[in-house]
Amino acid sequence: MDNKKTISPEQYYQDVSLKILNFSKDVIDKVEKILLTEYQFDSNKRLFIIGNGGSAAIAEHIATDLIKRCKVQAHTLSNNSLATALTNDYKHENGFLQWLKMYNFTENDFLIAISSSGKSENVLNAIQYAESIGSYTLSIFGMNGVKTTSNIDKNIYLHIPSDNYGVVELTTEIFLHGIVESLVIE
Repeated sequence: MDNKKTISPEQYYQDVSLKILNFSKDVIDKVEKILLTEYQFDSNKRLFIIGNGGSAAIAEHIATDLIKRCKVQAHTLSNNSLATALTNDYKHENGFLQWLKMYNFTENDFLIAISSSGKSENVLNAIQYAESIGSYTLSIFGMNGVKTTSNIDKNIYLHIPSDNYGVVELTTEIFLHGIVESLVIE
């Protein structure tokens, strides 16, 4: 799905700035508290971050920072051979789900799922699986993405209201970097 609408650099900067200013403090505080109190320094609790395309790059970057700078056990599906094997054997829409199962994802783990469109079947299926076993989830969706859960205690939702992939992706990364910065221990 290509987004062909163009905007000027000034419009782009303004849109990203407005999205950042409108982050829900409740969402930021909740994610920060969960990671700080339950996932930092605990090698028995893991964080998995998933996304497609640019969101996969964000997942990889944030996982690296969480491991190196925050002492959080973070994982992302950045092994191309494994990713293509899973999508070949289980279909694209089940690739992340099968990856979580291979890594024995449990209710003690946390899934951060990024979908700029909010409609990526492979991401939605992984979220549904994580929620069904009672783990924490953070869904970050843009565009027409809609909340997929009713369990507000363990499942957190952040919607970035933009139809521009660049705006959604950059805003997502800024949100996640803000969380990383609050957990840095080096």
